[in-house]
Amino acid sequence: MKKLRFLLMAILSCAIFSCQQMPMDDVELSTEDVKSLKVDVRSAGEAEIVYPIYLYAFNEKGDMAASQVLKTREEEMSLSLSKGDYQVVAFSGTSKDYQLPENPTLDAVITLVGPSGADTPLMMGRANVEITNASQSSVRLTLAYVVAALNVKLKDVPANVVAVQMSISPLHSTLSMGGRYGGSSQKIKVECCKVSDGVWSAETSYIFPGNGTETDFSIYFKTDDGTEVTYGHSFKGIPQANHLFNVTGTYAGGIIVGGNFDVTDWEGAIDVEFEFGASVVPDDDKEDDDNEGNEDIDLTGVPEVGTIWNGTIVADIGEADESGLNLLLMSLDEWDSTTSQVSDVMDGYSVNGISDWRLPTYEEVQVLKARFSGDNRLELNELIDEYDNTLWGLDGDERYLCTKNGVYYTFKFAGGTSVTKAGEKTSYYVRLFKTYRHALAQD
Repeated sequence: MKKLRFLLMAILSCAIFSCQQMPMDDVELSTEDVKSLKVDVRSAGEAEIVYPIYLYAFNEKGDMAASQVLKTREEEMSLSLSKGDYQVVAFSGTSKDYQLPENPTLDAVITLVGPSGADTPLMMGRANVEITNASQSSVRLTLAYVVAALNVKLKDVPANVVAVQMSISPLHSTLSMGGRYGGSSQKIKVECCKVSDGVWSAETSYIFPGNGTETDFSIYFKTDDGTEVTYGHSFKGIPQANHLFNVTGTYAGGIIVGGNFDVTDWEGAIDVEFEFGASVVPDDDKEDDDNEGNEDIDLTGVPEVGTIWNGTIVADIGEADESGLNLLLMSLDEWDSTTSQVSDVMDGYSVNGISDWRLPTYEEVQVLKARFSGDNRLELNELIDEYDNTLWGLDGDERYLCTKNGVYYTFKFAGGTSVTKAGEKTSYYVRLFKTYRHALAQD
């Protein structure tokens, strides 16, 4: 009996011991060693990082292992990953014009769906990292533009033209999470707005690089009698990522690319030159006759762009006729203001008898960003300091107020930056503007 009792106790002890060991074995087999990866994001040069930032980590198979969406710069960037090799990818500057993949993998693509391109420049940064036994790892991603910035400005457009568009093709339509361009060939068409007499320009549009070795342009004119005319040209080159693609020039004198567009924050600019014929567009012969001899208009006494004149900054000059021309003047004074306070700033402001000042328009901002950024801004600031060292120069990092269709927007005096809607409570810098008619000297 004692032997049987001993045997039962021995069996029970073994059973208890076995039950105590099994959970420990299970824990060792199922516990995953998860580490924290701290991520730091910077931009190349002084380019603006637009939030939200989309952050992804893909494993060696190309599957997403972790992700994070950061809505503000105050949020901490951190991904929880097990040991192994990963490719970490970050995107900035997304908008409704970019369609993000629903199920991200390294081969999944972002599609440019905006028919006129995008209104914000997409940036991307990538890095390969290895997660080891260290309790915490870190990686720094440098974001660079993965789009080209398309700028269009046409001069001496006939007076009877009431609408201008320009299309560009073929372009890539997608970009994979792994950084490869693809998709079906895409055509982007931008609308040009009349800035002043004979001058039409398009707001900066962001496009994926060219798909091929050549680029096809089409310029569309619509005249006041309903006639529509198209001009075509092929350029032996393509838009490139992180480059400006500037189209500026004169109707009938050829399109010339480059000019005053600034390349700050972008790697460089692509220059294109081509002519499109004047003889095709119906024109008013009487108007041509009336304009004969205007080439010799005396511009004596007209101030130059970028100079200080009559206590103001000359920001732009319009086309001249026999009676005079329009000057776009910018105030030397600068204010801090919210949108609700800006009317108080404008009310009663006068410089040497020049009154009725206003905020710059969206179309004027395109000229201002190109003309007064980079070295041009520094030169103007030196001139302001020489004129009066108590005045502030233009700031290339802070945002200024402007208007678009009666709504407050903000911009920077820096090329390649976006124009964004103003907040109601945020304080912005203010420079006031005036369209001033300058009479020409008469013989």
